[in-house]
Amino acid sequence: MSETITTDVVIIGAGPIGLFAVFELGLLDIKCHLVDILSKPGGQCAELYPEKPIYDIPGYPVVTGQGLVDNLLQQIEPFHPTFHFGEMVEGL
Repeated sequence: MSETITTDVVIIGAGPIGLFAVFELGLLDIKCHLVDILSKPGGQCAELYPEKPIYDIPGYPVVTGQGLVDNLLQQIEPFHPTFHFGEMVEGL
């Protein structure tokens, strides 16, 4: 990517932590762009074990990796983050 991005925050990685960061920042009216080398959001949860049950997420007795990602995407939808998939950050 050679274009200049103007935003409040750039998050490197669109896994669960990056997605949750969008939610927390959105509550403060801070706009975000996410950059990920993968072609879709979700990180390892979506790529490696989308159907595997996860037992250590607060508020969920059990949730699959893809289920967690789907819920996070629904949660951040009102904040309209911008995603840059298939991109690698090499410097800031």
